[in-house]
Amino acid sequence: MSAPLSVLMVVKNEQDRLPDALASVSWADEIVVADTGSTDQTRERALAAGARVVEIPWDGFVAARNRALEFVRYDWVLLLDADERVTPELRDAIRKALAKDGEKFDGYRMPRLSHLFGRPVRHGTWYPDLQLRLGRKSRGLHAVGGRVHESLVVLGAIGRLKRHLIHHPYRNVSDALRKAASYAQLGADDRFDRGARGSAAGLLLRPLFEFFRCYVLKAGLLDGVVGFRIAILHASSYFLRAAFLLERERKRPSPAIETSLTRTTTDKEMAS
Repeated sequence: MSAPLSVLMVVKNEQDRLPDALASVSWADEIVVADTGSTDQTRERALAAGARVVEIPWDGFVAARNRALEFVRYDWVLLLDADERVTPELRDAIRKALAKDGEKFDGYRMPRLSHLFGRPVRHGTWYPDLQLRLGRKSRGLHAVGGRVHESLVVLGAIGRLKRHLIHHPYRNVSDALRKAASYAQLGADDRFDRGARGSAAGLLLRPLFEFFRCYVLKAGLLDGVVGFRIAILHASSYFLRAAFLLERERKRPSPAIETSLTRTTTDKEMAS
């Protein structure tokens, strides 16, 4: 007998993609959709599919996932995004793992097969994209990371499922460009907070290297035109991150201003 499974999704304005994601996990013992402020029909479509909907504030990818984890009933949790699908083959692999109920592992990674505008991507920097998405709450399953590209961790041994999690990251070209710019800015903010600063090399040389790495070293060229587009998108994300980092640095107060602000604050504290 398999251990019960909760599926958890954190979403916002996903009325178009959510139904297919929910249908792919309709076999789970519980589906929880944590809505972070949708203004479309996301909530209604989740309820219609039999999911339990909870509302949580949006305070970043990491915090939102960890807050949402508090609402699931069962120990084993599969975390899924609205742009992902569980295939029948992956479903069977998950059921087989749950039948062992942690006999050997407390979490499982799985390869994620992304599609760009309907075409699967099997090379380049997008594949195999191993993701830890199945784990036990009792073994500390939680999200870690910065403002973007968070990951999940769990205490104990981690196994690997061979079947793919299907991923459709972009609705169209506009969505791809919007996400690239948004994630690049968040990544730049993270790097700035860690002490990184912008440079000409980061703006010009790093994007060229990343294109070469994605398209040639990682064999993205084997995906044909799709591989070329991904290499361009991958390189442009590094260009944008470097540009945002330079912009953030320009907005930073000069050392003289920072010193003046510090002295002013100190004087006020002493006067009070």
